[in-house]
Amino acid sequence: MIVLFMTALALYGCAAVLPLILTKYQRAHTLLSNLLQAAASCCTALLALGRLNAAGPALKLLDISSPIPYLTLTLKLDKLSAFFLLCLAVLSLSVSIYSIGYMKHYFDKLNTGLFHCFVNVFIVSMFFVLTAADLVSFLIAWEIMSLVSYALVVFETKETENSKAGLLYIIMTHLGAAFLIIAFMLLYVHTGSLEIAAAGGLSTKVKNILFVLFLLGFGVKAGLIPLHVWLPYAHPVALSNISALMSGIMIKTAVYGLLRFILVVLGASETWWGVVILLLGAVAATLGIAYALLENNYKRLLAYSSIENIGIILIGLGVALAASAGRHPAVAALALLASLFHVLNHTLFKGALFLGAGSLHYALQTKNIEKLGGLMKKMPFTGVLMLLAALAISALPPFNGFVSEWLTFQSIFQFLNVSGTGAQLLGMLSAAALALTGGLGAACFVKLIGISFLGLPRSPEAEEAREAPAPMLFGMGILVFLCLLLGIFPRAMAGLLDGINQELLQISILPAIKGSIIFIYYPLQVGGTAISPVFVLAGGLVLLIICLTVIHLLHPHSNQRLYETWDCGFGGLNSRMQYTATGFSKPLRIVFRTLYRPKRVLEYKEGLSPYY
Repeated sequence: MIVLFMTALALYGCAAVLPLILTKYQRAHTLLSNLLQAAASCCTALLALGRLNAAGPALKLLDISSPIPYLTLTLKLDKLSAFFLLCLAVLSLSVSIYSIGYMKHYFDKLNTGLFHCFVNVFIVSMFFVLTAADLVSFLIAWEIMSLVSYALVVFETKETENSKAGLLYIIMTHLGAAFLIIAFMLLYVHTGSLEIAAAGGLSTKVKNILFVLFLLGFGVKAGLIPLHVWLPYAHPVALSNISALMSGIMIKTAVYGLLRFILVVLGASETWWGVVILLLGAVAATLGIAYALLENNYKRLLAYSSIENIGIILIGLGVALAASAGRHPAVAALALLASLFHVLNHTLFKGALFLGAGSLHYALQTKNIEKLGGLMKKMPFTGVLMLLAALAISALPPFNGFVSEWLTFQSIFQFLNVSGTGAQLLGMLSAAALALTGGLGAACFVKLIGISFLGLPRSPEAEEAREAPAPMLFGMGILVFLCLLLGIFPRAMAGLLDGINQELLQISILPAIKGSIIFIYYPLQVGGTAISPVFVLAGGLVLLIICLTVIHLLHPHSNQRLYETWDCGFGGLNSRMQYTATGFSKPLRIVFRTLYRPKRVLEYKEGLSPYY
């Protein structure tokens, strides 16, 4: 495994340095850097999978000391780190392939050599964050990750919007870092050690203070409401391959931090910690998708959706912490499994959607949904891939989003059986919030896909759109394929995640998740309820075949006749006769007007008559 680590590190280093040497040859260094990044990502994925399948203590990857006191670089790989490293590797692989085609658009506009250098430094910094074994290494890697991601957000320096978003981002991220520094100093003072390990002997008061500091410090990076203000501005203005990395994995480093420092270091000893995270997760999930539904900028819509999905992840994490503190390890293990499963799922489908958004911007040079329409005929492959990713994020079977949200519901229901009255009330409210989030999420992505890809083009750009290059489609396709694969065979991933339960909670949840890896029978059963994604997929195909067969038998000699859509006698349809993105979300804007606080502005224009 050490060989894989060193190989990955060397490849990432070459992918960062060579573009600086070959700056003038943009096409060559773009291809070379992304191929090296893809190879490094494959090595990282193999390293992570190997550790997830192996038993034993954490693997020490690197240990470098220095003459400067307290300044060391120690990297260790346990199963929790390996899982997040797997998420990073899969997304990085897809982004590297996608970028081969995507970056052609910026050859004459940006210093692509410097850009590729920053991208690989960004990935390596996240690698170090996820494997850091001491507080100093973690903080240095965290700061490098924040600074390089800021540079990538403002990389298009000519855009004023980028500069403003970058300024807000760097202020908020350093505010979060300040809370982390205070927490690390307090931890060192009371333990006398810089190692990131279980901290025994801390008083309840110190633990509570540390919990609040960690929640604030990591909550900023996660985009947790009300600390989310930077996220809807920074993600949309960055290049789409960077948006995919930031939304797909960078904000998950905050989830990793919460797990590492609250569950492992502090030991999740207080029930109210889990209750607070559960409440904040429910609020983030509901408000995040509510604001996403109103957005007409498709990248900002996806950014708000990331807040929603962080909320879903934190709902599972909150249940896990509360159940662990209440000495209900089986419920905690199920909730942690659901939370981690959704971490991976969100990495896959949100990465695919942001890459799809990049394909739209590549073809049309606009982020406004109102200027799209009719793109399924112009960009069919992009349309189908984005549709499948939208089905996954909308938690529809047989895709992966359905499995993780179902597991989250199951963990909440199990938590209701073992908790007190107050926690039961909060659990019921969080289940209702999760259900509402699912409905609003489906409506949100019906709007995105329906308004963008169906109907008629609303602008000359949409009329002249062309399909994205093959590397961009292939990069998206990898993520979409994994969304379907994990949805059909969820128990394989549950088996890997169960190792994390055994490592952190000393319990295995796998016996409660029945089934086997057989194509025709693959149920996932927890607590007396069961799902079988394969049966859902097979049942849908069988029903389709039956319907087509019956139609053919009833009308064996019928002829197919094609007509234009009925236009109600208006003499031809046009784009003004179809739903707009604003019109689609208007009913919900009215229903939730207390939340949105909309303003009505009437503009009068001279017409043919005063009554028109």
